[in-house]
Amino acid sequence: MIKRTRLLQSFFNLAADKSGNFALMTALILPVVLVAGGSAVDYTVAVSEKSKLQEIADGAVLAGGGVFDGTNFSTAKAMAKDFIEASSTGALDEDASKGEKLAVFRYKISAVDKTLTVTMTKPVPTSLMKIASIDSVDVSVIASALSPMKPEKITFTPTKAQGWYYKKISILVLRKGASAEEVVGTVTYQPTTQANGGQGTYVAKPAGVIDLGKYTNLALRMDIKNDGCDVGYKATVKNSTVTCNKSTKTADQSFNSVLRTDDPATSNHLFVDGKQVPLGVKASLEKYFGCTKTQEHAWEDGGGWDRQDFFYTVTATCGADGSYVRLTK
Repeated sequence: MIKRTRLLQSFFNLAADKSGNFALMTALILPVVLVAGGSAVDYTVAVSEKSKLQEIADGAVLAGGGVFDGTNFSTAKAMAKDFIEASSTGALDEDASKGEKLAVFRYKISAVDKTLTVTMTKPVPTSLMKIASIDSVDVSVIASALSPMKPEKITFTPTKAQGWYYKKISILVLRKGASAEEVVGTVTYQPTTQANGGQGTYVAKPAGVIDLGKYTNLALRMDIKNDGCDVGYKATVKNSTVTCNKSTKTADQSFNSVLRTDDPATSNHLFVDGKQVPLGVKASLEKYFGCTKTQEHAWEDGGGWDRQDFFYTVTATCGADGSYVRLTK
């Protein structure tokens, strides 16, 4: 039999002694239980604080994103900063407050292209987790917003027109609170001969830049009269030459068809940079009105998809449309 040493014998004696085991085990386990329970409580508090912080970040980035167009970061940042400071106290801008101690929370406002981003970090004090020397836990949130670009001024330049039909493209805006659209510009095609598939003249009014002003909807409409003359006129053709004469007949007082960029039923009559717009869509202002670059438009009046009839370029000066600002993150 192996002889036990005095130290080993003392250990076995302690293990066999039942009288103090509960107190000993309690002393060993209680801190672990308290830390575990405290962690659950502190986690709940941290989640609640993070939710509040996210609300501030979302509001701030929407406030700044509503005016941000990719070139005016200082203005957008000021708007976001004003919202943050109005919604809380003790917030510190990381860019302006480096080296300072964290007060309530710290935020950073940044931008890439036309997207504005707000990030926030806040230390949330703990309660029972202090037993484990954890005095606070950091929670962080991020919010990003983008404002679509909205045409403010546009220039239409006709480049080619053909076909037997009379055609007029109107630039339409709907003002806030108005029930009827306003025509701010037109481009018309008047056929003069049916030779060579139909040739004629085209005129843009007004010429040059068109100031759209404030509006809630912008669209292009093409009105088509099949005989080759405007409303109120009747065409006569002799030796392929088209002559327009005034007419009071009912059939000559209206267009035969109307196409619109914002009408999903006729959207496919428009071609942008050589590509046909799909049927069943509403043409996007940013995508189809030249906000990013000068675009080439072509319209097909319905005679055949392989030969468009009305060609022009459109260039737009655009600004951020704050009424449609949206969160992207």
